[in-house]
Amino acid sequence: MTAFIDIKPGQWVLAFQQPFGPYVREMPDLLESYAVKHWMDSHRKEEIFFVAQVETVKPKTFTATEPVRYEHSRIPRCQVIAACRSKNTAIALRDKFFAIGEEAGDAIEKEMYRRIEKFTDRKRAAAEKKIRRLFPSFFTESKGSAE
Repeated sequence: MTAFIDIKPGQWVLAFQQPFGPYVREMPDLLESYAVKHWMDSHRKEEIFFVAQVETVKPKTFTATEPVRYEHSRIPRCQVIAACRSKNTAIALRDKFFAIGEEAGDAIEKEMYRRIEKFTDRKRAAAEKKIRRLFPSFFTESKGSAE
């Protein structure tokens, strides 16, 4: 199990929202999984991460002074990615982390479409040719009925 980030009352934390946390995975593996934000993933950074000021700290949980999306007031410490001195620092860290995955995902998507473009054009042309042969009455000068 990954060790908890050392947090103290008054600090600001960057943490995963409840459904995105490291429940069945170790934190390093989970963080690396965000190296690429899939282009079909519609989650915004505010939905995945939260920034909150620590109020109290227990061995496995903490409470925050600002409201966060949790059913209970106690938040699992395993959700915490980083402890920061200010809210702005935590937000900047979140934005930088999220941007890494977005940049990589955008580059992968662009390269994917570039590589598949010629193949797509060939397959589309072949399929259109088959459709024209299947329904010649729509694609020739004399309009008749299909046999």
